[in-house]
Amino acid sequence: MYGIVVVGWVWAQLLPNLGGQRVGISALTFLRVDPSPRSVGLGGAAVPLKGDAYAAYWNPGALTELHHAGGALSHTFWIAGLDYSYAAFVLPWRKSHRLGAQVQFLSSGPIERRTEYQSEGTGEYFTATYWAGGPVYAYEFSDRFSAGGCFKVVREQLDFFSATTWVVDVGFLYQTDVRDFRFGVIVQNFGPNSRLRVSKKHEADAPNVQVSSYPAPTLFALGAAIRIWARNAHRLEASLQLNHPNDNTENLRLGVEYIYGGFLFVRAGQKVGLVEQYVPTAGIGLSRAWGLGRFRLDYAAEWVGRLGLQHRIGLIWQKEVSASSRSSS
Repeated sequence: MYGIVVVGWVWAQLLPNLGGQRVGISALTFLRVDPSPRSVGLGGAAVPLKGDAYAAYWNPGALTELHHAGGALSHTFWIAGLDYSYAAFVLPWRKSHRLGAQVQFLSSGPIERRTEYQSEGTGEYFTATYWAGGPVYAYEFSDRFSAGGCFKVVREQLDFFSATTWVVDVGFLYQTDVRDFRFGVIVQNFGPNSRLRVSKKHEADAPNVQVSSYPAPTLFALGAAIRIWARNAHRLEASLQLNHPNDNTENLRLGVEYIYGGFLFVRAGQKVGLVEQYVPTAGIGLSRAWGLGRFRLDYAAEWVGRLGLQHRIGLIWQKEVSASSRSSS
């Protein structure tokens, strides 16, 4: 942990606010909400991770590690009473292909309408909803290198304003046999600008409203992970990720995961370079075989400064891999 503190301090001193002038220029920022409790527990250093269906969100190129069908569900108790849910499913096809789908949804719940003359509410309510979803594909070029991508249709609805657009993600993962070292890269949420428009049946309510178009929250990220210690049933892994968003400062993510016997997972992470500078995270996971597969229940907590402590819960299902199928693959 001392190494993480030193790296964080050096980053904050030498590169204190690169890209700070870009803060707040994008729309559809719900696409940045991390659905994976494992990733959040590791501070968001998820690009080089492997082994579960959340890779459909963080790096489709890592989905080739799933040799049997798998799925993931999660829910985030987000800031200001917002609720965010995510689901993904992945299915192997032939030997080197992986096919899947993902969907993410955020809702504000009812919001009381207010005006300049009725600041305490008019008695009327509206909602804000955001969703995105689409197919995911990954291909295993070799036992070391894989790549993948996904296409997402994105919909935003804010009272009688709405916008529809699309984005794509492209990522790859390269693996070595030296301490399970992995290196990953992703371009996330790349697509055209989004513009809110008034629905036709409400044009009379807002005849002169003009809304500018804004880009999606595109992210370029690269990361690495390595097994730093292993003995009997104990294993300790570390991951590091550098983020270059189009609408915020460059930042660094650091994470450590302790694994015992394949059924207990303890995680800690740090975000460095954001407005709050040092954003700690933590998480835990429990895994157990049941029926035809293995389930893992994950929880993560993230401190986001003045906005308080945010919670995520998630459930992963992975079809159990038998010893005979491992030997034949």
